[in-house]
Amino acid sequence: MTRPQAWPRIPPLGVEAFLGTPTGRAYAEIAAQAFEGLLADRPPPNVLRTLAHHRELFPAMMPLLAHVAGEVLPARDREIAILRTAWRSQAPYIWAHHHPAGLAAGLSNADIARIASEEPGGWAPFESALLRAVDELHAGSVISADTWRSIAGRYHRDQALELMVLAGTYRTLAYVLNSCQVPIDTWLPRPAPLPPGPAHAARFESDWSGWFRASSGSA
Repeated sequence: MTRPQAWPRIPPLGVEAFLGTPTGRAYAEIAAQAFEGLLADRPPPNVLRTLAHHRELFPAMMPLLAHVAGEVLPARDREIAILRTAWRSQAPYIWAHHHPAGLAAGLSNADIARIASEEPGGWAPFESALLRAVDELHAGSVISADTWRSIAGRYHRDQALELMVLAGTYRTLAYVLNSCQVPIDTWLPRPAPLPPGPAHAARFESDWSGWFRASSGSA
């Protein structure tokens, strides 16, 4: 497989141009509260500045992206689901950005390392169910009966629906980020490298690791 080029296929919109759009101005307000305020003092991330090229799609997506960053799910649960989706999707951008978000939500570095495992151990039963739910959605687009019983035993219906939409939203972002080769934001200090993925994704690992080392300045 050919190594990706060392530049994004769709360059992120400039910061000033982004913040000059109505959706960009709305983002500036949302950023103060989303993900425990981690984005409040940072320039708009490259993922949003890439999506902003689509003037109709981006304003339609922003309410959903802002919503799933909210408090319908406990922050720890939300970050477990996002990081598992990032690993299953082999999305280095999502992993790099949500590693610190996971720490802020109460996960340890050891917890996050275990998320990137085919057979993660050491989790509470419900957290194991969360990981299985993401895996099942990723593999077959359906949560199994046993996993559903575990999820429904704690979550009310709004939260169960939220979990499915959260996983789907970040899988969609992985499509865009990986295909457009969106670079990790330079303001992210020491971005965490994406751990090696499942066997079916192994053929992409050397290409992606080279591209994201170059894009994050760690090559």
